[in-house]
Amino acid sequence: MKKIYKLFSIILITASLVIVLSGCGNKNEALVKNNEKLKTLKLPNSDETYINLDVYFDGSKDEKEVKVVREERMIKREELIGEIMIQELIKGPSVESQLKPIFHKDTKLTSFSIKDGIAYVNLSEAARFKMSAGKEEACLRSIVLSLTQLSSIDKVKILVDNKSVDTLGGNFDISKAFSEKDILKIKK
Repeated sequence: MKKIYKLFSIILITASLVIVLSGCGNKNEALVKNNEKLKTLKLPNSDETYINLDVYFDGSKDEKEVKVVREERMIKREELIGEIMIQELIKGPSVESQLKPIFHKDTKLTSFSIKDGIAYVNLSEAARFKMSAGKEEACLRSIVLSLTQLSSIDKVKILVDNKSVDTLGGNFDISKAFSEKDILKIKK
């Protein structure tokens, strides 16, 4: 349980630093410093690929005996970071920022996984709405550029409610996985 608190604390501290530092001084300078911190961040009991966590479940045999039992989980580090990245994109830019959100406010991340260099981003139906070609391109570029910072991701495949979709906004064919270089090629 302490390991979960440590992991949560590290993520919370890192997020707090990003928020605090983004409001102070040169924003580019703060972003560079935060990126350097993230690269050197070492999580407890982790190697480069996995994070080892203990989670606890009810192991009671009957209602009178309360017993909580530990179960070990190995979580892929880059999948966890990728999921957090998408959650941050859904949350939108900071309040002080003059940037625009890329997702509708009701969008939810249903699941996130990485397999064979492809990030599978499964979003709720709220992610699909009519948008201009420029808005949709910005959305797709934001997703791809954010996720391909992770070494295990080369392309992105977007799903909606566990199904492959042809488009998010009507202007780009996202029926197949794509990279940043592919974006102009997949324009309808």
